[in-house]
Amino acid sequence: MTTTVSSDTLTAYPQRYLDAWNQRDIATALRVVHPKVSWVDPLLPEPLTDADGAAAFFAGAWQGFPDLRFEAVGAPLVDAKAGRVASAWRMTGTHLGEFPPGVPGTGGSFVLDGADVWEVDSEGRAVSVQAFYDSIALLRAIGLG
Repeated sequence: MTTTVSSDTLTAYPQRYLDAWNQRDIATALRVVHPKVSWVDPLLPEPLTDADGAAAFFAGAWQGFPDLRFEAVGAPLVDAKAGRVASAWRMTGTHLGEFPPGVPGTGGSFVLDGADVWEVDSEGRAVSVQAFYDSIALLRAIGLG
């Protein structure tokens, strides 16, 4: 990164990101990601690279899992020099809607632990998101694996 990001911005970022997922409003959610984000997630066939992709991912997840919730687990790990922060989380939800596209809800519920690593810009937006979780465990829990 070429600009310095404050430790306070980095420390606060994981909760802002989880809150963005939990509140279910696209405009609000997009405020925590850069318009040219690089977002890698185990359930995505390829990385997301822009706000349109991020918006579709948020909307699709909310449609498929209308009760989707994230909760922080522990304190974030901050690398201020690199402008990066990592945090563990617990995700819960019930597969009630279509997600991924063409796959109807199964009614299966899940509780899944994971972690994300974010590179954050000086405006408090992720320019990079790397998600880590067991996608096979998620698919099994909802009856798709």
